[in-house]
Amino acid sequence: MTAPRVSSPSTANSRKLPAAQVVGRHAANLLHYQSERPPGADESARIWCHRSLAGVELFRGSYKSYQAARHFHTVPAIGIVARGSMSSYCRGATHNLPTGTVFLINPEEVHAPGPALSNGWVLQAFYFDNLVYCERSRNFSLSALRFSQLFIRDPQLTRKLLSLHRALEHDISALAVESALLPVFRLIAKRYSSGTYRSFAPKPNSERIRRVREYLDAHYERNITLDELANLAEFSPFHLLRTFRNSVRLTPRAYLTQVRVEAAKSFLRFGRTISHVALETGFTDQSHFTRHFKRITGLTPGQYFPRIETPKAARSETDEWKL
Repeated sequence: MTAPRVSSPSTANSRKLPAAQVVGRHAANLLHYQSERPPGADESARIWCHRSLAGVELFRGSYKSYQAARHFHTVPAIGIVARGSMSSYCRGATHNLPTGTVFLINPEEVHAPGPALSNGWVLQAFYFDNLVYCERSRNFSLSALRFSQLFIRDPQLTRKLLSLHRALEHDISALAVESALLPVFRLIAKRYSSGTYRSFAPKPNSERIRRVREYLDAHYERNITLDELANLAEFSPFHLLRTFRNSVRLTPRAYLTQVRVEAAKSFLRFGRTISHVALETGFTDQSHFTRHFKRITGLTPGQYFPRIETPKAARSETDEWKL
């Protein structure tokens, strides 16, 4: 749904997004149109791209009384009512959409979002380049997915979409993005698509999975993509996700994080600074590194370092007893 007002790259919000690029208000071939009721001073919207998700634009709008004119997009759109309640005209009727509603808009589907209640609403959406959308669809369908329903209530799908959208407000890896995006496509293909769903039974292949693990072990400092790993294993991306998880009991993303943390421990033992270790092991920044390190080890890197550097002989009996 087209943004009535888009933040400029100089705003504070864009400065919080080192991996995001704020793009023009009519990007993604969104149809230019006039609003029926223009946005107020306390309403805002922004649209941006993330470097780890080429061909997809992200939108977030916060509204109270804004009413869009009837319009359509030339690209598929997936969105969520993240807060509040909105209305939307579509297919000859106006629909009230409470918090958590997912909308699936096919290209050229005429619609018009607007207010439902006085407390306003927050709308978050993904706009897919047609080629990118077709490529993701082929994991689950013989052709590009065509949405069979407009507005749905599916808590599982809502959680996945909101989690992915929030993650894309920060600098996350391509592997993390694809690992979160493909399960979304799978759910939509299986439950809300008019195409023929292709079910891939996971077929464990130890040699192919070993190849992928060795690649992750050797290149953990890089921003590895799921397509790289899928090509290496000669699997589709989603088939790789399922097969790897069934074999290793971790997703490729979780395995890569574990490898990075183990490498970070070695660097810390040699006295490297935390900021240097974060960079050397492929984490986005120090806070990103610290968060994952603590989640896996139970310690921050700063807590880990003095523990391993304290000579055992220097500890008192009391210290040993506490340990």
